[in-house]
Amino acid sequence: MDLKSKRIAKNTVFLYIRMLFLMAVTLFTSRVVLDKLGIEDYGIYNVVGGLASMFVFFQSSLANATQRFLNVELGKSNLHEANNVFCQHLVLYAIMAATVIAVGETVGLWFVGNKLNIPPDRLVATIWVYQFTLLSLCVTLIGIVFNSEIIAHEDMGVYSYVGIFEGFARLGVAYAISVSPFDRLIVYGFLMLVVSVVVQIFYFVYCRRKYIECKVYFIWNKHLLKETSSIVGWNTVGTAVYAVNDAGVNILLNMFFGPVVNAARGVSYQINSAVNNFTTNFFVSVRPQIVKSYAAGDKEYLLKLFYKSSKYSFFLLWTLCLPIGFSIDRILNLWLKEVPEYTSIFTLWIFAYSLINVLNNPIWSVALAVGKLKKYISIGSGVFLLVFPLSYIALKNGCSPVSVYIILFVVRFCYLIVVLKIIKPYINYSAIEYIRQVVFPILVVVIVSFVMNFIIRNQIPDTLLLMFVFIAFSMLITGATIWLLGMTINERSQIISLVRKKIYYENN
Repeated sequence: MDLKSKRIAKNTVFLYIRMLFLMAVTLFTSRVVLDKLGIEDYGIYNVVGGLASMFVFFQSSLANATQRFLNVELGKSNLHEANNVFCQHLVLYAIMAATVIAVGETVGLWFVGNKLNIPPDRLVATIWVYQFTLLSLCVTLIGIVFNSEIIAHEDMGVYSYVGIFEGFARLGVAYAISVSPFDRLIVYGFLMLVVSVVVQIFYFVYCRRKYIECKVYFIWNKHLLKETSSIVGWNTVGTAVYAVNDAGVNILLNMFFGPVVNAARGVSYQINSAVNNFTTNFFVSVRPQIVKSYAAGDKEYLLKLFYKSSKYSFFLLWTLCLPIGFSIDRILNLWLKEVPEYTSIFTLWIFAYSLINVLNNPIWSVALAVGKLKKYISIGSGVFLLVFPLSYIALKNGCSPVSVYIILFVVRFCYLIVVLKIIKPYINYSAIEYIRQVVFPILVVVIVSFVMNFIIRNQIPDTLLLMFVFIAFSMLITGATIWLLGMTINERSQIISLVRKKIYYENN
């Protein structure tokens, strides 16, 4: 492995340690929070959080833009321009946070009080939670630039340590609401705000002391703003569509079915988020290298990352989704004291969606590196925007809440095909090579491992102990299938060589 690949591997290890801890904490605290708040209040928190996030739907757009510009300048070793990017984006985000507060306290507050399906006796608590969530999102919005600096520098160690702190903080919040004599929904919203503020203060102090380009001063560079606005503008369109589909569909479920279905959706997304962290953390390590390799003109390494990151990110997610999917009812009954209706079927469909969506991460990273987003966003988002109106039509005509997940899956699959065609001229990748190196290995692994797991699961009695045995055995089977059928001879040889070198160095 060359130096760049070793850096990716090292950073991935840090992120996986962070992820494993946060996954355990998330699953435990979700159980406690759902139990202590109750299904209704948990559903209220979920839908209100989704509504508040709509006012900062461009948050990921800004993060993508900041990381992209910082990666380009750091890839060129241009610290002066990196400092300009840092300061300009910090000023820009502060202005946006003030705008979000103004809109959220007018339009958003009216919507909470007049349109959401909230029991009258919980309206005051709902408004308090909305206020705390809005403030938390604005604090996080301003902190994007500091978070982006850490990722651009590939300093994943500190990123992991802060994540572990967040995990302990959430455990503290879960304990606090279990013993609080006050309204638990309000207390939960307030304490989550405190955690966000503490984390962002740490990022600010760390970046100021660690990185030379993080000197803060006021700047209003029209040229830089023009370049940024091009990336952010089109990126914002894409994230606006995502916000409509995500928070908008959640609101539709609330309006048609009430907060109990929002609770089921919230639980399914918690599980999916925990599982998805495996590939998300992998891609946090890979993305800076994709941008930097494009900026340096290293097309060979760029295409290598494009193909391999697509395949392996899918394999990582599939290895977890498969055994969990086969055991989802038993897991939910073990995890939660009271399982909201539709939770298991929601989880299975969101897994299917995530497996399609994970293939978009490398595509999106390449598009960001190239910087030409107009066609990508306008056409791709036009396809993805179909989720919301199709979901409304389905629910209006009496379909079950599961229908929105089926629509989400089908539309995202169509979206993936469209954006693959859009980025082809930018990096001139071979469609045949993509099928050979990505699609074909994935199909072989999915079919073989699914059939084997299906046969084994039907032969094992449905007991708690044997469920854990099956999950462990399933992951071994899937891993063996990936090793034998999903990897090339060269890839297997590289891994064997790396392990041998590691053992040799440790013994000498």
